[in-house]
Amino acid sequence: MTLSTQFITIITMVVTGVYLGASYHTFKRLEQWWTSSILWKYVLEILFWLIQAAILYLVLFLVNEGILRLYIFLAVLCGYAMFKSLFEQAFGRIVDMLIRFVLHIYRFLYRIVEIFVVKPIVFIVSLIVVCISKVLIALYSFILLLLKVLGWPFKVIISILSRLLPKNAKNYLHLFYRFYSKIRKKE
Repeated sequence: MTLSTQFITIITMVVTGVYLGASYHTFKRLEQWWTSSILWKYVLEILFWLIQAAILYLVLFLVNEGILRLYIFLAVLCGYAMFKSLFEQAFGRIVDMLIRFVLHIYRFLYRIVEIFVVKPIVFIVSLIVVCISKVLIALYSFILLLLKVLGWPFKVIISILSRLLPKNAKNYLHLFYRFYSKIRKKE
């Protein structure tokens, strides 16, 4: 390995250490969204470090064919320390500002979808339900009225016939009426 390759490797690993510090800071800042589950927290932590290790080794492979030396680890550590001491506060403000911006956009889009999609669908469904219920109530009332109108001649005929029937037949019909009224009450 030439001296220029070693120098490029050290500079790249310092920059990778700064990247590692920035990504870890962002990860910890976003950790509040999934801290409700301990298992989920540990799974994401392990996945984060596996992905960071893969990225670190990919960069190392692209720079010096993946040769690991002690000074590479020291360069990554120096880059991480440089991030912590020089860039962490400014980067934290930028991350907080980006999170607030994304949350504002999310809330805005949520309200837009709620106003232009959800509320019209709810209004249309409730309007359809009200219309169908009104039509069914009107149809039910119409059928009752029709039965009353059609049943009126039969009622008149039965009342005329009941006056003409002898008393003996009325007693039998009275028994049938009591039996029918008991059945009707059970329904």
